[in-house]
Amino acid sequence: MIKRGLNAIDDVVSTIALVGVILLTGLNVLLRYIFNSPIAWTMEVALGLFIWFVFIGISSAMKRDGHIGVDFLVKKLPKPLRIVSEFIRAAAVYFVLIYVFIYLGSNLTLSATGKLTPILGMSYQLIDVAVPIGGAITAIHFTKKFILSLRAECRNEGGEA
Repeated sequence: MIKRGLNAIDDVVSTIALVGVILLTGLNVLLRYIFNSPIAWTMEVALGLFIWFVFIGISSAMKRDGHIGVDFLVKKLPKPLRIVSEFIRAAAVYFVLIYVFIYLGSNLTLSATGKLTPILGMSYQLIDVAVPIGGAITAIHFTKKFILSLRAECRNEGGEA
């Protein structure tokens, strides 16, 4: 039960963020063009929610193998080269997730100390922390997928050799 709840947290967060972006943007468009009275803070909140939607949504897509990949040529390779290509791919993905998202995202979050949004005065750290959190959750999902992929590849006796 707890494992399933933790597994769904990225789906819940990204869905709430997306719904928030849509509702706030729609409300502000309605108020601006029909009533000529927009609400200034909605853009700040919508931007923050959009960043959370993107970076947490990445993990949700990774969990479902929703990322685009071109593996036509890889599937034509002999089994040992397919396994090597999986490790090369994993190294590239881990580099992006660990160095770019987690490490640089953490630096971005820490550097936002004292930086506030202009209207609400909300700390940018609340927005920027989505980058390392999304990277960490995505790394967990990618690791699960990578291990399952290697197990399947090693069990696949009937593949092209």
